Amino acid sequence: MATDTMVSPQLKPEEWELIGQLLECKQRELLAELRHTTKRAFRDALRERLDQVEELLGKIPRLPAPPQS
Repeated sequence: MATDTMVSPQLKPEEWELIGQLLECKQRELLAELRHTTKRAFRDALRERLDQVEELLGKIPRLPAPPQS
């Protein structure tokens, strides 16, 4: 019987950072679309997608910010 085990992708820190940046870009796009949407059903779908993107952002490892000079 198969088990439902998930394996995390083995990515380099730079690759995780790129994924984070892409998700942040999508987050900004969705927020802009939400501001300009008047149809309730479409707004609800956008909100659900935004919630998914934000949940993913919270799950990925992020590189620490470089020190500021």
